[in-house]
Amino acid sequence: MPTLAQGYWNLIRGAKKWLAVTLGLFVLGAVAGVVVGITNPSLNEKLLEHPVGPQTGFPAFIFLLKLNLTCTLLTWCTSLILGIAPVLITIREGFSTGGLLVYRSPLYGVLSLSPHGLVEFPAILLCNAFFLRLGLRWIFQKNATERKRAFVADFQNSLKILLLGTGMFFVAAMIESFATPRIVAPYEREHLAGIGVRVAVYDHQPTVTHVFPTSPASKAGLCSGLVIHRIDGIETAGKDAKQCREMLHGRVGTKVRLEVIDTARNQTNSIELVRDLPPL
Repeated sequence: MPTLAQGYWNLIRGAKKWLAVTLGLFVLGAVAGVVVGITNPSLNEKLLEHPVGPQTGFPAFIFLLKLNLTCTLLTWCTSLILGIAPVLITIREGFSTGGLLVYRSPLYGVLSLSPHGLVEFPAILLCNAFFLRLGLRWIFQKNATERKRAFVADFQNSLKILLLGTGMFFVAAMIESFATPRIVAPYEREHLAGIGVRVAVYDHQPTVTHVFPTSPASKAGLCSGLVIHRIDGIETAGKDAKQCREMLHGRVGTKVRLEVIDTARNQTNSIELVRDLPPL
């Protein structure tokens, strides 16, 4: 076991330059994600949309592990095309991380990312660094023999790192499925309970674009297309989607009063809902 660990350590040390490049790309993406998240929250929300799966427990573990491994395998396969895929995936992962840090609040971003991220992010960076080297290093060799030797060596090393990354993704998925939800639960119950709607701004008017099944909004009969005119007596005209979302969110069990306009029927209705967390 110590010999195996030493072998991986030597392998990683030999790719320091590629790791530095990959880390730089990740940081660049993260900075862009923070900037977009601050300057254009609505766009940030759209860009962060991803496949929704189970949130906790063993089903979530299987979903997350499958998602991470599928993305990693695709990146490995397509890295042969001049390393383009690892570059784009690394920047995208950094962008998502930066966007999530400012999506709701920096504290929530840290709480929701750090438990599993301490394992998942190093796995992503390690894999992408070796995939990038696999796709590019052979180009800079002087002759065909050296190019072939470099490619074969990098291919073998990428397989070793892929195996290590698989183990790290396994651990990260376990943490994200069983530990992360427990860590963020107190914050969510205090700050992020809502009524179960997705809101976007059209013509300066916050509009319900989606109502989640079994949510307070669904049970109250709200539907897509309703314009939210007031939240707790405060007019929403001119506010962006993030501001409206913050007004709708609060502590579990607290009440929020909405004044909504049904533009199709030209009706205005007032309704009081009790905030709750989405079902797991």
